[in-house]
Amino acid sequence: MLLTGQPASTEAVSLVTTIINSVIAPFRASKGQLRPSMLPKYREALNAFLTDLFAAARHGRWSRLETNTDALHGYPGGATAFKTMREAVRAAGLVEEMKGFIRPFERWGLPETECIRTSFRPTAQLLGLAADYGVRLEDFTAHFEASKAKAPVPANVLEARAAKLTKKDRPKRLLVNPQDAKASAILANLECLNGFLMAEGRIDGVVFAGLRRIFSNADHPDFAWQWHGRFYSMPNADTYENMEGGQQARSKAIRIDGEAVVEVDICASHLTILHGLLGLPFDPSQDPYALNGLPREEVKTWINLAFGSGNSSTGGNKFNKARQAGLARYPFLADLQTLGISPLDLQFHEAEVLRLAMEDLMAQGVGFLPVHDALMVPYSQQDRAADAIRSGMQNYFTRNLGKVSSPRARISGGRDSRGDHTPS
Repeated sequence: MLLTGQPASTEAVSLVTTIINSVIAPFRASKGQLRPSMLPKYREALNAFLTDLFAAARHGRWSRLETNTDALHGYPGGATAFKTMREAVRAAGLVEEMKGFIRPFERWGLPETECIRTSFRPTAQLLGLAADYGVRLEDFTAHFEASKAKAPVPANVLEARAAKLTKKDRPKRLLVNPQDAKASAILANLECLNGFLMAEGRIDGVVFAGLRRIFSNADHPDFAWQWHGRFYSMPNADTYENMEGGQQARSKAIRIDGEAVVEVDICASHLTILHGLLGLPFDPSQDPYALNGLPREEVKTWINLAFGSGNSSTGGNKFNKARQAGLARYPFLADLQTLGISPLDLQFHEAEVLRLAMEDLMAQGVGFLPVHDALMVPYSQQDRAADAIRSGMQNYFTRNLGKVSSPRARISGGRDSRGDHTPS
């Protein structure tokens, strides 16, 4: 929820008026004095809330919003009016709520945190009331002016975070010096990408407010914008990359350039990149996780655990067979602790490859959204995306890193050279 939209038809305005007069005003009166001066504020709050509520519901999605006390002060109508509006429509059975949460967990041996804002969706009662006024979800654009995200402020699109002393620590954000040459170049690139992606009609189905990059270990004396650096959605919009239901949910909800989307990614991205950094040949014609007839997911999980922890012995006895087969095919994984190449290094190289691929697609006028090691693109453009990723890999290793050669990436998710689909 961006809370910047408003009704755009007499029918929608009448719906809002009815909810204020028959739901919100009586609710407030039952709690004490109802001041006439608050009615315009209730309208301001309900206008924006109802617009975003219906905008998400037409795609079959929940709306999400921060509901802590500090956040309410910036919402339409002010904290008091917004709180009353929310409580009144919920008590009247017009809106269903699902509480948010903050949950720490580990992924591939690294600590992460999943945060979900409070979620809202209209009940059948509200949809029925709206229909009585001729307002239906399928006619949303005729009745509401949808919320639109403002271009992100440069200070918010680039984050430098201090290293965490323990897994439970919350990452501390450090100040970014805009005079730093590398930081300035990253900011300029993000401004260019966001200007392209936020064009009218480019991204639809989710609230998109631009991309940001997050770098880690910024308090290390050798920090030079070379650790982590992945692309993420802006925090005041939908975190599409972490959407519940993953790739399948994104494919249902998101449209790019008016088309259904597909995710095209680098199969075994970190394994591919490490081959290139070590100057070892990588054969993209073979599935890197197909080893000795073992279950593919078991091998993939062990390799990801090894990279995440920087230790090939991770995983315990459960992964003995996968570890044995993996080390037989990729013996250098036994040296992960001494190679001097961390997971944050690999994430940075991966992000830079995708950056070059995104610049390539942008030059062709093709929309995209990055999802960790993948690019989400219009279905008709998946071959272009695959070519852009391959070209990005080649250029990054030979031009940016000065390597003699580049690993040939195996592209998954989209069609390969034979027109088939490969697993990621």
